[in-house]
Amino acid sequence: MDATEEQQRIITLGGLVGSGAESGEELRYTTANARRERLVAVTEEQGYCTTAELSRIFGVSEMTVRRDVAKLVAEGRLRGVHGGVSSLGSQDLQGSQFNVRLVSHGDAKNALAARALELSADDTVIALDAGTTVALFAEQIPATGRLRVVTASLPVITALSANRAVEVVSLGGVLHPETLSFAGPSTVRDIEDLQVETLFLAASSLSERGAFCANDFDALTKRALIAVSHHVVLLADSSKFAARAMVKVCGWDAIDTLITDDGLDRETESYLVDSGVKIIKVPLQATVADQATA
Repeated sequence: MDATEEQQRIITLGGLVGSGAESGEELRYTTANARRERLVAVTEEQGYCTTAELSRIFGVSEMTVRRDVAKLVAEGRLRGVHGGVSSLGSQDLQGSQFNVRLVSHGDAKNALAARALELSADDTVIALDAGTTVALFAEQIPATGRLRVVTASLPVITALSANRAVEVVSLGGVLHPETLSFAGPSTVRDIEDLQVETLFLAASSLSERGAFCANDFDALTKRALIAVSHHVVLLADSSKFAARAMVKVCGWDAIDTLITDDGLDRETESYLVDSGVKIIKVPLQATVADQATA
């Protein structure tokens, strides 16, 4: 990825739309009311935005953003949360427990994890997101070769702790029990100082708009990892296109490769290809049959 592509990826994550976004310029408005209306639209599109993201998007100070947010919260149009603003209620942001998700579609997740291993090379730096499929990926990394892994996922750290072929770079932050991952401002700051070859990304749901997750803190970590990665590989079984999660992580323009199963329908595959996403489909039925006869 060259510098222009990197800038465009960061801009996309910030939720910029319109003529200013295409040229990489900040969005500027002549009136505070117009800016606040656009702030509401951007937040509703993303589900959750930090004060810093909104400051960059609109080209104003963080203090101005805080004043705008305070007014919109007072009007009942948005919900203020620590470090940012959300269009969602607290119940919408809770998500499901990690251990519950781990057993859901287990055969597909194991098959996708095995295929993803083929995209990791020795002597490289990769990032492993917090997600059940990515955790299974970590468990399958062989104890040979050399690999450096950046992660905020406790299950990934645990899985790799005994693997002498892997150097684990653990990101700090607050541990969240529902995702078993570390997150927060310190996590994002740690990520900003890194450079990653390949990010193996997880998502709770997928749609034509892109990848979504259930938690605001999780979305921030994912966006930060995408911004420092040269190549982004999304691991998601086809059931994620029927699932629903509230917080947008990124659009399809931020995803280079999707590893999924052969349950992906033609219409979905078509718009992914049109978005420039390389699709790797794992023949799940054959995989399950092979396991049954092994």
